[in-house]
Amino acid sequence: MVTNVQNIQPRCNLEDVAPGTYALAVVHDDNMNGRLDTTWVGIPTEGYGLSNGAKALVGAPSFSSVSFPFDGRILDLTISLQY
Repeated sequence: MVTNVQNIQPRCNLEDVAPGTYALAVVHDDNMNGRLDTTWVGIPTEGYGLSNGAKALVGAPSFSSVSFPFDGRILDLTISLQY
């Protein structure tokens, strides 16, 4: 999903998502090129955030560290971006 930020705390509403186990990643695509830009060694140069507040220290974190159960009802998640 792509959304334009119009305030400090943007919201994304996902509809018709089946119950299950999910993980979310959010990218601040500052230059709007459709990807997370990184340095030549893979360090992000744009903001990103992962569900559960997980950190990507050396490579991507495990699915178990970022995943959460979704039972099909309303669920509010907050994801903070790291720069």
